[in-house]
Amino acid sequence: MPGTKLAGAGRSGNSGVVSAPASPISPVAAPGDPLDSSALAAAGVGTGPIGAPGPAPGSGPVGGSTGTGTGTGTGTGGGGSTPIPSPGPGTGGSASNGTGSVDDAFATAAGQTFFDAIKSATTPEALEAQNIILRRIALQGDVVPSRVPPPRNITEIGGYLNLLTTLNELDMRSQVLAGILGVAGPNPPLGWIGAATPLTFTPLLNDRPAGPLQASLPVAILVRSDFVDALRSAQQALHDRACVLPFMSGPLALPPAGAFASATLDPLDYIGRTLRIAAGAALSDPETDPLALVRLAGSSDSYQLAVRSAGTGPVPVAPADFEALQKSPTGFSSVTLTGAPMVMLKPILDGTGFVVSTPLPQPTDAAPAVWATLKNIGGLAAETRLGDELRLLHSPTEISGSAFASWLNWRWNGAAFAP
Repeated sequence: MPGTKLAGAGRSGNSGVVSAPASPISPVAAPGDPLDSSALAAAGVGTGPIGAPGPAPGSGPVGGSTGTGTGTGTGTGGGGSTPIPSPGPGTGGSASNGTGSVDDAFATAAGQTFFDAIKSATTPEALEAQNIILRRIALQGDVVPSRVPPPRNITEIGGYLNLLTTLNELDMRSQVLAGILGVAGPNPPLGWIGAATPLTFTPLLNDRPAGPLQASLPVAILVRSDFVDALRSAQQALHDRACVLPFMSGPLALPPAGAFASATLDPLDYIGRTLRIAAGAALSDPETDPLALVRLAGSSDSYQLAVRSAGTGPVPVAPADFEALQKSPTGFSSVTLTGAPMVMLKPILDGTGFVVSTPLPQPTDAAPAVWATLKNIGGLAAETRLGDELRLLHSPTEISGSAFASWLNWRWNGAAFAP
């Protein structure tokens, strides 16, 4: 029958060289004609129903040998697959248990001793190691099977390392290398456990004078930890003069990315360098308000922020005559205070770093509370980066998800952070 010539193929059981012995009978078939089973059998090609097991190509005699594979690495006589050596005896003091796995008594004992030491940890260092292990079990263990097949060769491993380098996942790349080598790798903070920041926000009890405003005043405000002691001292100096200074808020939480227009953000509000005085405690009735914007009677100076003394503190306050601003339906007007025990706030707050501006911004109908913001720029040297200030108080995760993620290289120019 005219058609395509078929020949059996075999593989040497020892050398692995493919051979194609000539067959005295070569079956031929035309397209659409049934194959002659006797011709196939004579050519060394097995027949049988579809799906039935049969001898692999080349399973016939080759060079007079069957070519059966062995556990010593001898090639198999059938098929074209690469022979896989069976597990041999273990080395390094380990013995095979007959199932291909290795039972290393020393490694087992050492591992058990290690975990016993971790479980009975009492020193800070051992407890920290325990926390690291628990964190890695929770966040890095094989909880979900990998969706990526295991690497088959060093080239694929290199591809994974190159990918991690491209993604700038340098800590993970180091951990991958440590896992391959079987050594302890780096321990970057993961998941909900973040690195401790050098500074924190510390609560400070707020002054809440009696009156209708009291209910809206916070019981405590947050103050940057390196500023809180000085502010407490200033607060005590005011209390010694029977004065109170109510605050409305301290630092603000970092704004999420895209939540605000950039023009409305002042970075000082988010790095603990801004405090807001309760503006509602002034400008209503200077005769009784805890706070007032005053100047000496008959003076043409700008109005300054002052606090009223109740006259019952251990440090006496000399009364004087002042002119004070008062809010009216038609705007702001000046009223006279005769013999009022007022304490100017600027000299007391100067030691805290929170500066009362000079001249103080005067209230207007459009911005009645512009005077109520105190800013602290102490320690901000020229060229200080915003990212360095943010990292003093906020975790990398918070910063990367905030509106300031692209502002980290902005620098202090003496008045503001700018690109």
